[in-house]
Amino acid sequence: MSEYNKGDIVKETGKYVCVPCGFHHEYKEGDIFGECTSCLAGTNDGHENYTDGTGLWEKEIPIDSTKEEK
Repeated sequence: MSEYNKGDIVKETGKYVCVPCGFHHEYKEGDIFGECTSCLAGTNDGHENYTDGTGLWEKEIPIDSTKEEK
């Protein structure tokens, strides 16, 4: 799965998840990935499990509720 850094340009509109804390945020194509407003990853006061330059955001993969479990 691809991870995106703060400052990367969003290539696909959708919901993205903060890797360190799991916060969900919707970005639109052309936006720039920012810091997490929940755990502050990407700032000096951010999440202790986040290091600048590592993946901060990951695209959310929706669960297909139309498939039946076997």
